Amino acid sequence: MSLIVVNNPAQLPWQTNLFDLLMLAMFATATAYSVVQFRRGRRIYAAVLATATIYGLVLELAGMATLNMYAQGEFLLMINWTALPLWEGTTMMPFYVVIFYPAILFTGFKVVEALGIQKRWQAATTGGLFMITLDAPYIVEGNLRHIVWWTWDPDFKMFQYWVGWPLADLCWQGLWDALFIYLMLWALPRIDGAQTSWSNARSFGVFVPLSALAVLVGGTILLSPLTVVTLLGAPQWPLVLLLVSAYAAIAVSALRTARPARRISKCTAAVVSMYVVSFAAMVLANAVYERGITQYIAVQAAGLLLMSAFTAFPAVARRRAARAQPEDQRDHIAA
Repeated sequence: MSLIVVNNPAQLPWQTNLFDLLMLAMFATATAYSVVQFRRGRRIYAAVLATATIYGLVLELAGMATLNMYAQGEFLLMINWTALPLWEGTTMMPFYVVIFYPAILFTGFKVVEALGIQKRWQAATTGGLFMITLDAPYIVEGNLRHIVWWTWDPDFKMFQYWVGWPLADLCWQGLWDALFIYLMLWALPRIDGAQTSWSNARSFGVFVPLSALAVLVGGTILLSPLTVVTLLGAPQWPLVLLLVSAYAAIAVSALRTARPARRISKCTAAVVSMYVVSFAAMVLANAVYERGITQYIAVQAAGLLLMSAFTAFPAVARRRAARAQPEDQRDHIAA
């Protein structure tokens, strides 16, 4: 039995092929940028990619082997894990899953980096909110019956839905990704410190695998209140509303005192633009398919708009600061 299965792209929805290309382009851009920065002495981006890759693979494979929360749909390239004993009875994994976590977590880290939030915990929380907005168009799109990137297990007890979006998934993105970003920010001065930086062996041989494990274990603990509430038979939405409201309040407060980057890096602008443009096309197609704006389409559009707002914040903040300064100081700020 072959470990790799290739499907005919002509028999797949164009959205599926576009998403495959999107993930490949984002991952390639992030990898190329990280290699260039590594050669210049900036190793944190390589650490982000390596940690996210390990974390994502362990999470997905462990979930497939134990929980079976969903059945995967068909993509161009499929990894046939069912050929291995531990994953018998599961579904094949689309190849994009392997590069999905490094691509999106790199994007989130770069956006948070540019925001210039001074306190690490506030930056990580804001990053968690950004990752929720990034997840919105993707997680809603994948469950649509005319797309079918996956099918949720209707008997899985942890799933309570809003516009087809499992609320547990929303909390998972917000909590686990915030923890991931926090760990990367904590390691940043240790990996790229001017005088006391870690060696490559310590950065990639110790920190990377341990931080991936820390996200898996710590994220499970952070998600436990939602798990307990669900097992008790209570609705999830009050906790989800509390989480998102708290994140939004923290982000607004943090951004008021932030020191944003003077300019967004071309890499950050590129990966965010790829994502927004690709999903904007899908959202427009959904509006045509539905012959109007439905609630799920509004949620997807809101996610893309908020993503764009986070990414544009440094440029907007700098312009406002320049306008607020006396005219003789504006050239200095803009420089």
